[in-house]
Amino acid sequence: MALAGCDVGGGATSAPLRQAAMANGALTLVAPEGFCIDKRSLKPSFALLARCDTLGDPQGAYGAPLGLITVSLSTAPPDAPTLEAALSGGTVLDRRETKDAVLLRVQGTAPARKGLSATYWRGTGQVGSHLVGLAMYGTADSGATGPEGGQVLDRLMQRTRTQAAAS
Repeated sequence: MALAGCDVGGGATSAPLRQAAMANGALTLVAPEGFCIDKRSLKPSFALLARCDTLGDPQGAYGAPLGLITVSLSTAPPDAPTLEAALSGGTVLDRRETKDAVLLRVQGTAPARKGLSATYWRGTGQVGSHLVGLAMYGTADSGATGPEGGQVLDRLMQRTRTQAAAS
């Protein structure tokens, strides 16, 4: 199955990114194991991650679920809407709260990419002064849309926070 942003191309000239500076260097995004950052997608406040083998590292997947992760950064005002309010219209199937993030597995409108499930993960967490918005998409038979997807997003937040604390 091919996912948008996952085509292998240009992988022979350089290895995919495992971490990347975002927010003009104020935050370093650290990918969870098995995922890499798509260099073509990287902006100061946005990144797309996919399983490393789909981005040119055939040995880098480590059994990770096939899926896409989006990361968006913003500086949120104190009265920012809650994650649940932002998901109005979707049905919450599962909720995970960790010290690093609030994650919701939802059933909602399917993403615009053909083949992706209408069940996906959304989440948010704070790293320094930045609000990190997360989403993970996959096919209906991918672990990305089940409990494993929430674990992957939690690891992304843990690694990114650990990196911020070490800086």
